[in-house]
Amino acid sequence: MAEAGSGGSPMRVLVTGGSGFLGSHVAAALAKAGHGVVSYDMAAPGPEALVTLAAAGAGDVVHATGQTTDLARLMDVCRTERIEAIVHSAGIVGLETSLAQPGATYHTNITGMVNVCEAARQLGMARLVYLSSNAAYHGGDGSPLKETDPVFSVVQGNPAGHYGTTKMACEAIGLAYASFHALDVLALRVTAVYGLGMRAPMFIKPMVEGAVLGRPVRFATGGPMKRDYTYVPDCARAVVRALAVPAPAEGAQRVFNVAAGQVTAAAEVARIVRQVVPGADIEIGDALSPLEEVNARMRASLDISAARAVLGWAPDFTLEQGIRDYAERYRAFAGASGSHPKGQAA
Repeated sequence: MAEAGSGGSPMRVLVTGGSGFLGSHVAAALAKAGHGVVSYDMAAPGPEALVTLAAAGAGDVVHATGQTTDLARLMDVCRTERIEAIVHSAGIVGLETSLAQPGATYHTNITGMVNVCEAARQLGMARLVYLSSNAAYHGGDGSPLKETDPVFSVVQGNPAGHYGTTKMACEAIGLAYASFHALDVLALRVTAVYGLGMRAPMFIKPMVEGAVLGRPVRFATGGPMKRDYTYVPDCARAVVRALAVPAPAEGAQRVFNVAAGQVTAAAEVARIVRQVVPGADIEIGDALSPLEEVNARMRASLDISAARAVLGWAPDFTLEQGIRDYAERYRAFAGASGSHPKGQAA
């Protein structure tokens, strides 16, 4: 087996939610770095996930069926596969989904985190990396968000609804296990992750994929909506680094922002897509819907200086480079799947 990353030894790593968007990219990056990877998910990997794994030469990733809310099954897979570390990416994602399904969001996300921590604790694992989100932040004044900024208010709920509340709570759960059970937990706050296989639109998915397919893309609102768009290979590489770094000293930071480090309005994303895919027909309104206004309150760039210093990580892709690579990968995927894209990438 190849050497696993910079400064890290190969391990048997379980990736929860490994069939999903971010989870499949993480599984691929870990396998490419030399780790033995087991994907733990209630669903089999879809077409995009299979392409992602194949592109990374990660054909030997093991797929185990199960849910994080099923502790017995989770423990059984970890024992059988001799798991040494867990990357926890499974869960219900998104403001809108959490508002429609609050009970399911809390059950899946909170119980899942507790069970993953219990499995890691009981089996004496080397590390648990939790994929958190900028949604853990309660909001700010527009300045770059630092890990030490508030994640709780005594006045109002998290702007990201029940989803953001579970992210905040899951970080706290992980830190409690670190403090009282010596479980080596690190949390990575990712934000607006985009790329092949993404599910949440965030404007960028329909823009890129619609442009590649030669279809008109229309948004009544959203032009001013800003996000710290982060290309998924950069996020996956941060996970590889998080598994490789030495255990933090007592009292040292365990939560890190992983992002591009700058916000971009959706209208600017549209301009970049038009530049990357000539002929892209995209229109977006210059106002915000009521739900977008709520979402906008939590949107600011993330300060990534701690990730640079401690994890030795920084993004490789600018937004334009990421969109270009995404368009090229989607063009190849759509062509192979018979979608017959019309546009030509620049």
